[in-house]
Amino acid sequence: MCGIAGIVPFNQDNDKKDIENMVDEIIHRGPDQRTTFQNDIGIFGFVRLKIIDLTSKSNQPFFSKNKKIQIIYNGEIYNYKDLKTTYFKNVHFKSNGDGEVLIHLYEKFGIKFLDKIKGMFSICIIDENLNKVFLIRDRFGIKPLYFRYEKNLKKIYFCSELNPLVKTGNYKKKININEAHKYFTQGLVNSNDQTWFENIHQVKASHFIEFSNGNIVEKKYYHIENFIDEDKKDTFHNEVKNFKTKLQNSFKDHNQFDVRAGIHLSGGVDSAVLAAISNYNKKKYDSFTFDFEDKKYSELDYAKLISKSTNLNNYSSILKESKIEDYLLKVLKREFEPFSSLRVLSQHFLYDTYKNYCKVVLDGSGGDEIGAGYSYHIIPWYLDLQKEKRCKKNKNKFFRYLDQIKNETITNNQFIKGAFSYMRHPGGATIDGSEYKNNALFNKEFLNLDSKLKILKPFKSHLRNSQYADLFFLKLPRSLKYADRASMYNSIETRVPFLDHKVVEESLQIQSKHKLLLGQQRIIMKYPFRKYVDKKILYLNKRTIADPQSKWLKGPLKNIFLDLINSSSFNSQGIFSKKSIINYYNNFLKYDQHFNSYLLFQILISELWVSQILKN
Repeated sequence: MCGIAGIVPFNQDNDKKDIENMVDEIIHRGPDQRTTFQNDIGIFGFVRLKIIDLTSKSNQPFFSKNKKIQIIYNGEIYNYKDLKTTYFKNVHFKSNGDGEVLIHLYEKFGIKFLDKIKGMFSICIIDENLNKVFLIRDRFGIKPLYFRYEKNLKKIYFCSELNPLVKTGNYKKKININEAHKYFTQGLVNSNDQTWFENIHQVKASHFIEFSNGNIVEKKYYHIENFIDEDKKDTFHNEVKNFKTKLQNSFKDHNQFDVRAGIHLSGGVDSAVLAAISNYNKKKYDSFTFDFEDKKYSELDYAKLISKSTNLNNYSSILKESKIEDYLLKVLKREFEPFSSLRVLSQHFLYDTYKNYCKVVLDGSGGDEIGAGYSYHIIPWYLDLQKEKRCKKNKNKFFRYLDQIKNETITNNQFIKGAFSYMRHPGGATIDGSEYKNNALFNKEFLNLDSKLKILKPFKSHLRNSQYADLFFLKLPRSLKYADRASMYNSIETRVPFLDHKVVEESLQIQSKHKLLLGQQRIIMKYPFRKYVDKKILYLNKRTIADPQSKWLKGPLKNIFLDLINSSSFNSQGIFSKKSIINYYNNFLKYDQHFNSYLLFQILISELWVSQILKN
């Protein structure tokens, strides 16, 4: 795992200093090698975290024989051994690592080599023969890649992290109000090529950009819908068999490393399945779980049951409430943009606490998305059943399953209304069907901005479209960003076996009726590994109370919230209605029952971002 940076074209004096500073800013991503280099096209930087082949032979950049093509990249190519055997039997490789194969693939297939590789990656290819630079991001956006294009200068800056781009080339920080609008009206984080900074973008998942002669062209190289046959019918057992094979292959691929590894256990189904697969493969890792002082929100007991039944050691961390305010500011400076939940703090703290225990962590990100594991997925599942065969039996099944899936703090009617809202127009409810939207807290001019992101629906199936939205727009992009920032800040590589593209394709191929059986979500993931983990945990559906966010907003973060909204600088961007927010927060403080705090946290973190990041 690594970090990359570049400036194309470059000025000998100013840009050399900028690239050195950019590399220094991301040294935590790769403390084992640091280098900068230049050619006729631009100036570039690279830092390396040694994971596979710990020798200097796998240091980057990689060069073609004539030195006219150079590649630097961040990530892992999991099928590199198969690629070497299939295409390059007679080629001498200087290293035993995965990255060197990229230069040979590009020379042989051109940019079409992307169809051949499996993995997570952000890649920069500098082709002096064509006078082109390619910036490429993996199919699901697991690894980040940001850029700033100065059209008037015909110049591009790029980097693995956002913050170095704010500090280069005389950039003046300004809020991207359209990204703020998507955040508050659709609940979106990291969902497209936009960032919270005007004119700083990211390469979108499944895309690459081609930079040549001062011009940018964006192209999409992967269309998951092309790999799904919606008319295919098969038995549940055949679908389970096919899925198990794909996931088992992915797990083996993700277990290629020359360093110590561990597993994150949240106490949920994704973690249980991941631990079960490790047990099935007779792998023994340390496992890590974040916990809370208030045991009402703890998942540690569940995680310990999982770890005990799968022969894993378990370690836990607790972010104390007395440290939350200071730690919130630290995490904000790492994330460098507003995020979506206080749970992110505990995630960062877990990596901080155990950063010396391992260099690779297996993580269950993507499990909810591929397994249709969010509670609101019962709505599109039911619509698909009715679409195939409308009958009273489906309705009875829906309400029977609903009692097993929904959050017990809300009624059936509240859940159905909120879940429909989330499915059709994200931004009005959270995934548990709990509504939080309150337009009275915003200025009308802000609400009327025309910047909503259109979420594509490429499938006939309602459930497939919901899973697609979660994978590429709603849920997964934010989870991957948080995992990357928390792990790479501590020089740890996070791997996500559920996001092998063959696994994801197989999961979407599965018929809707087989994704929720006997009230069990993610049954396709649970069933094949049920003998290798504690079944009491495995057969629990998703628990919707994940952290004490409401409690913290009423307690340790109360003063910072009140100070913010009562300050003279509050709402300098003209987004909110100050009086309405004060009343809303006061009602929240008085209310003892279920109160969705998502919107309040959005307000807090966005205003902190303005004061701590944008204006500093």
